[in-house]
Amino acid sequence: MYFNLEDFVVEVIRNDLLPFCLRSNIRISTKLKDILHNVQAVKDYLSSRVLSLSRDNAKQIYAAFQIPQVDSIDNRVNICVSCKGVSIIDSYWIKEDDEITDWSKINIRQNKLRDIIDLSLTGFSPTLTTNPICPELTTKGLFRKGWIYLGDSLYLLKSDKTNDYVNTRMEILASEILECFENGIESIVYLSDVKETASGTAYVSICQNFVNEEHSFIEAWEVIEYCKRRGIDFREYCLERWGSEFACIPVLDYIIINTDRHTQNYGFLMNNETGVIEHLAPLFDFNCALVADYFQCDARDTLSQMFNTKETLRELAFKFLEYTDLKFNEEAFIAIAKSKSYQGLEHVFERIYGRIQELGIIE
Repeated sequence: MYFNLEDFVVEVIRNDLLPFCLRSNIRISTKLKDILHNVQAVKDYLSSRVLSLSRDNAKQIYAAFQIPQVDSIDNRVNICVSCKGVSIIDSYWIKEDDEITDWSKINIRQNKLRDIIDLSLTGFSPTLTTNPICPELTTKGLFRKGWIYLGDSLYLLKSDKTNDYVNTRMEILASEILECFENGIESIVYLSDVKETASGTAYVSICQNFVNEEHSFIEAWEVIEYCKRRGIDFREYCLERWGSEFACIPVLDYIIINTDRHTQNYGFLMNNETGVIEHLAPLFDFNCALVADYFQCDARDTLSQMFNTKETLRELAFKFLEYTDLKFNEEAFIAIAKSKSYQGLEHVFERIYGRIQELGIIE
């Protein structure tokens, strides 16, 4: 796509390769209302790629890049353009008309990153301004996080602000619990680590980047909106293509009481050459899972955010249960419960086991 927002120009070159939120959303018309619609659609997309100021340490990150701390669409668009729109999760980018560069030079999955992990995780500000072509400005979510290279692979480190690192600890436990199920959707493995930073020791979760050069991660909300424009039932589409694998998402989220499966927290892998969605993305982001169990709160009837409906976690789990073929490894579950790492969390395991029984997954 070519665009010049100042001149109100938006031209689609290949609709089949556009971001899903723009597919079938750019109008071929000379009417003023359609021209304005196209410009706004592009602005909305560009602004959606930028770190929110509400995230932990976001203001410090903005300051390090010498960016105005104004959370307006126009400011976010300017940020996106200044950092070329590059992101870890996909291969979309922005190039100026007269700019001499190519994808290989700015691809942040292939080029070594400048390490500003202290800034992302702890708010410690570096003395030098950081190159804006890095993932920190386009990594979403509200928890403190940052990308680092370990060897030749990219890893995401996350932490939280609680005294006991409850969210971080529960994310790691939820990851282990999900490994006890077979015939389900793939899930990202989170491991524990300790990060020495300028302001002290931080307990973190760490996981490997799951996006490769052949595929881009497409957030669910983009496909949901695309389906609405095309008159497609999103749930039926997903069940028809991925069946049990897709149906496992709300079932497993109920088991681990994941209250944060919103439409940016699950999605699909799109082939970068064809623009076709080929796979479900693995499940990720569990730092709101099991937190209710930890504090002994009943969150089973919390509203699910998966489809932006009024269905609860429990209702959605039972609606999709019939489409699944989950197998539960009880021995592995018991081994985790008995490990020294989780002493004092017996009440959490009891609640998890109770929901598995409630769903009838235990043979």
